[in-house]
Amino acid sequence: MNIKRRTWYIGSALILVIVVGVVVGLTLSRSDGTSTTAADGQATVQVVRGDISRTLTVYGEVVPKQEYTFTFDGDRVNQILVSVGQRVEQDQVLVELDDTQLELAMLQADRALQEAQAEGVPALIREKELSYHIAQQNFEDATQRAPFAGVVTGINQATTSSENWSLVLIDTSELYIETSVDQLDAPDVAVGQTAEAVIEPLSDRTWPVEIVEVGGMAVSKGNSTVVVVTGKLPEADPRILVGYTVEMEITTASATDVLILPISCLVESPRGWMVMKVVDDESTPQPVTIGATSDAYAEIQAGLKEGDVVLLNSAVRTESKQDDQEQRGPFQPGGMPMGGFGAGMP
Repeated sequence: MNIKRRTWYIGSALILVIVVGVVVGLTLSRSDGTSTTAADGQATVQVVRGDISRTLTVYGEVVPKQEYTFTFDGDRVNQILVSVGQRVEQDQVLVELDDTQLELAMLQADRALQEAQAEGVPALIREKELSYHIAQQNFEDATQRAPFAGVVTGINQATTSSENWSLVLIDTSELYIETSVDQLDAPDVAVGQTAEAVIEPLSDRTWPVEIVEVGGMAVSKGNSTVVVVTGKLPEADPRILVGYTVEMEITTASATDVLILPISCLVESPRGWMVMKVVDDESTPQPVTIGATSDAYAEIQAGLKEGDVVLLNSAVRTESKQDDQEQRGPFQPGGMPMGGFGAGMP
């Protein structure tokens, strides 16, 4: 056998191996029931059933159910009975103020009320009753009590005689996550949606969240315009501290056991969405109705059934045919009608 003939045999064998590889590759591609190849060599995909969801990732912080700030004159402070970080019960005494003057005012108001009652003038009696109730309330307020169970988060002493002291109490019986959503994404967020949160100092697990409030107005924040969104944590875990930073993934759309297709199959026309449906190795435009979408897939609500085959990259196919139309003219063989795939559709 000479060298030329041996080379020809080796070349034939290589070609045969390549051909077999291509056939096997196409067979394997078809075997999963989702990806095949059309007669013209373009990739296709089958309509299948599956689940789909779209999420939005935002960042925020843990906030309490409510917050209350007490303010009082530092010169009147007799004793502060709590410290920062301390948990207190409802009605527990937090601060005792000097009540000498307040007690005197209450006693004077009480005496004035008794005198008015003795005179028997209704209008005067009512006036003194109101004065006494105000004096009594001021006297009682000299003892600052917790309006709810919570945690003392701050005690700020005045630096000048004209300033007031303050004490901050937060209610941690329920915890929330407050975040800012860009105005372009805000229309997709609604009360009742679910989310998953990762609290940075406790990143060993995720926390389920329910969206409970979407702000009623957009506000400027830096260079953006945002809407404040609030989610509720299902449990007030003592490990979660107010102020912790959070990454939250909100599920803005979802569908279960529905017909789905890759997004790349879809083409937008003046009359709505469509795909290039393949029948007998020929592709034709097919209008479809889409529902929930994700970054990769779309729910098909109408226009196709399970098992239908469509071109995987319909947009590329559409552009190719439009270019071909421009070269051939709108009424030459192979050309498309003026207006593209939407023209002439019912």
